[in-house]
Amino acid sequence: MSRDHEILIIAKNTPGIGARILSLFNRRGYSVKKMTSGVTVKPGYARLTLTVDADAASLDQIQKQIYKLIDVVKVKVFPDHNVVRRELMLIKVKADEHTRSQIVQIATIYRGNILDVSPTSLIVELTGDTEKLRGFIDIMQDYGVLEIAKTGITAMSRGERM
Repeated sequence: MSRDHEILIIAKNTPGIGARILSLFNRRGYSVKKMTSGVTVKPGYARLTLTVDADAASLDQIQKQIYKLIDVVKVKVFPDHNVVRRELMLIKVKADEHTRSQIVQIATIYRGNILDVSPTSLIVELTGDTEKLRGFIDIMQDYGVLEIAKTGITAMSRGERM
């Protein structure tokens, strides 16, 4: 059964490492739904988190293929539990003098921050899991969603282990 999985990749931060990893997925016919990357606590290394839609057999094959890439140090598929997953979203919503306070109240309930106010719209920043962000988008549809920008999922295992 195919479903979304988050894969952690630690690699040497060399030019083109992200492109080489995505190229591998492309050649094999796997789809990367989301990707985030950044530095690690260890200088010279990058941390990439990819969200892929795959079944168990494909996921195992993906891991083996990634490990073959030069500069890849670690590959880990995050389990369903004991993992903190977050995504950042900026959402621009239509807002006038009648709806602005309602949108601000809803954003507050979702622990969102208002980043910009214009005469006809608001920009709200939200951080959370995918379900939380999806729920906020669903509510904002009634007001009129003008634009959405989302990062990929960033994940980290709970406890001391990587």
